[in-house]
Amino acid sequence: MPAFINTSRMIQLGVAWTGASAPGSMGSTALTNTGTITTPQDISAFVKSGNPGTSVATQDTTTFGSGGFTQVIPGLRSGDDITFECLSDFAASTLYPIVQTTLGGLGAAVFLDIKGTNAARGATNPSFAGFGFISAWTPAGGSVGDLAMASLTITISGRFGDITG
Repeated sequence: MPAFINTSRMIQLGVAWTGASAPGSMGSTALTNTGTITTPQDISAFVKSGNPGTSVATQDTTTFGSGGFTQVIPGLRSGDDITFECLSDFAASTLYPIVQTTLGGLGAAVFLDIKGTNAARGATNPSFAGFGFISAWTPAGGSVGDLAMASLTITISGRFGDITG
């Protein structure tokens, strides 16, 4: 049974993308784009968890002839919101100034590029790239004596590009 343990992940955010069209940007569906984020901000050192994903809405097609069972068909697909749970830090060149100043804070449009490792893209290290906006940003949270945590949610517009080249 194949299995693996998450030991690293590279998560980059930025406000611009090189190449003709980025995955998910303004309705683009280019899946062969090999571009990259212009001036990427690597937040990997602060992120404890975050999972890219997609989902599909269902459309009800139940009729009187359905035999008492609900019938559905797939509808529109969407990139799911991705929430990164992070270690909070306010020092220069750490999470807070990256999100608040470099990326533009709450409501800012961002590109994201997530890879399993910091190695080059390839069949065994695909890159999940997308476009969205910062829809929730909690720079510090926790109780007395707890580790200070931050939460960053990016709402995806369009789809994730699965880039291997």
